[in-house]
Amino acid sequence: MKASPPGALLVPDAQVKEHLPNPIHSSSFKSSRFLTIDALRGVAAFMVVLFHAFGGGTVFRMTATGELSARDAWQLIPGFGYIGVYLFFVISGFCIHLRWAKARVADPASNPKIDFFAFWRRRWIRLYPAYLAAITLYLVWNYYHGELHFDGLFAWNLISHLLMVHNFDWQTVFSIDGVFWTLAIEEQLYLLYFLLVYMRVKLGWKLTLSITFLCRFLWLGITIVIWKLTGYVFPFTEGSLSNWWIWALGAVAVENYFGVIRLPSWCHSRLATLILFGLAAGVHFGEYSANPTLVGLADDFEPFLWGGGFFFLINYAVSLEKTIKLNRLRHAAIAVCAFIGLFSYSLYLTHDFVLDTFAGRNVYALCILCVAFAYGFFLIFERPFMLYLARAKRA
Repeated sequence: MKASPPGALLVPDAQVKEHLPNPIHSSSFKSSRFLTIDALRGVAAFMVVLFHAFGGGTVFRMTATGELSARDAWQLIPGFGYIGVYLFFVISGFCIHLRWAKARVADPASNPKIDFFAFWRRRWIRLYPAYLAAITLYLVWNYYHGELHFDGLFAWNLISHLLMVHNFDWQTVFSIDGVFWTLAIEEQLYLLYFLLVYMRVKLGWKLTLSITFLCRFLWLGITIVIWKLTGYVFPFTEGSLSNWWIWALGAVAVENYFGVIRLPSWCHSRLATLILFGLAAGVHFGEYSANPTLVGLADDFEPFLWGGGFFFLINYAVSLEKTIKLNRLRHAAIAVCAFIGLFSYSLYLTHDFVLDTFAGRNVYALCILCVAFAYGFFLIFERPFMLYLARAKRA
């Protein structure tokens, strides 16, 4: 497929029809799973595990105050584990839009329709049982330790988590377990996906991406106005609109992979990926500055840099997918990461439980234990539902 001319971000479908690959009819695309995406999913989940195992963002506060010694500077590496969340968002957009992209390739003149109820049925069966099991696990553990109080706040906490709207309230956004806020974002982005596809078809990707980009600042404005008028504080960073652009990039990436659109070569550049990651890492330290303006700028723009970097990374990674499949290449590191990626959702759901339960033990052993526990959780609460959906798809 020819490279796009400089400055051309996206080429309309009709102009690239003659350049489309024919993946639907290729035996190398029979597998519904991407090895590279699974590997990146495994990396993302383990990054989050490392982040929590090594004390989260404490290392950055120590750096800002000059308390971090040179010999402990290596802790900055797991300290950046929180960025696995942004990688998850891009991967999620890629995977959710996969079905639409495949349908578009099969019939380039069509605009595939998404069945709302079938979509949500698949999402519910695939994700909700494991989520309910994880909530139950944490609640039972808290009750056992006498930390569960059956009052009005608990009722709202539980209801908001079951409805996945707990990221709209500071009292619930990080409760039950601190990582569940991203799951609420995901569910809300699934709802927004129908609007995203509508805009993508009617307006094209350039304008659609611009809108999703501006939505972060729209949400910021809404939270400020509501706070000024009522005193109620909506979480900003934890809002779905704040992360919509990052998620939408994944949808762009999957269309590029299948040839529905054509991105310029710099959109899968490893150098561009490293540059954005370097900028994002530098901007992150601004959040620990004494200058409020610098803190605000860092908080507003850091996610865009990580999201853009992961967009480039995923474009590059999936460009290797065909080579790996056609040549049946094997690489131990990729295989291990892809294996973890298979149950990364369970690892994300349960790692905090393992870290809290066995706190004080060797941190490296704890990370391994997190993976082992998550795999058992996956076999019980995830895999049966994955197999059910696979059988239903074949039927």
